[in-house]
Amino acid sequence: MALDIPKIEQHMKDQHGERGLIREVLFFDTVDSTNQIAREMASNGLPGGVAIFAESQKKGKGRLGRQWFSPHGVNLYLSIFLRPHQPPREFPLFSIAAAVALVHAIRSVTGLAVAIKWPNDIIWNDKKVAGILIESECHGDQAAPLVIGIGINVNMNPGDFPPGIDATAVSLKMALGQSIDRSDLAIALLDAFLDQHLLVEEGKKDFLLLTMKQYCQTMGRRIMVQTARQQFEGWALDIEEDGTLLVKMGDHTQRKILVGDITHLREIAF
Repeated sequence: MALDIPKIEQHMKDQHGERGLIREVLFFDTVDSTNQIAREMASNGLPGGVAIFAESQKKGKGRLGRQWFSPHGVNLYLSIFLRPHQPPREFPLFSIAAAVALVHAIRSVTGLAVAIKWPNDIIWNDKKVAGILIESECHGDQAAPLVIGIGINVNMNPGDFPPGIDATAVSLKMALGQSIDRSDLAIALLDAFLDQHLLVEEGKKDFLLLTMKQYCQTMGRRIMVQTARQQFEGWALDIEEDGTLLVKMGDHTQRKILVGDITHLREIAF
């Protein structure tokens, strides 16, 4: 069943009004990527407050330039285009807000106990069910437009994932054992993101960060960290206010990781 964009638009109007954070909902059948469309809107000077949905993506992107597998009509692919008032140093808060919103939305619609893997993967039974890609251009202390790309594996079946992904990914349908209404999930996600965004606007980052930590299964785990330059193991101790991961090394020193791939290892530290 195709996404019910009129239903989503009407809900946003009824619940949040025309002055809400999301003032426009756009829908495309097939695009290169929803983030690309959002970036084009930003470069053309258009105002933010737009949610962009697509039924499929030809060049969907994940973190670190990886491809996001985007088959037609079964998942959710969307980008939220904003022009935030916050300075660039606070942009990681939007990543945290999106991750918490995803957990809230998926749990409310499906009842599945999904969790967060740092920095912004949503997992079920240690398999990836959703991901977030934030893109922006920052100039000094002035915040440029912000694009929050979200992909959720919703109604894919076993065997639908290509080789290399099938071992680490899962869909909500596979986890729940039944199909999910994608329009209901989209509405729940937008509602949840608006709630978390309000915390950012009100400066309640401590509460937002606390919720992130409660949902984050990386905390207290022995992990492998892969950065652009090196790979190492350690234990995930904490998430800092700027979104960095605090890692305890084998020699008991500590390192802060801002960007990197995390693998959960079997041994539990605490």
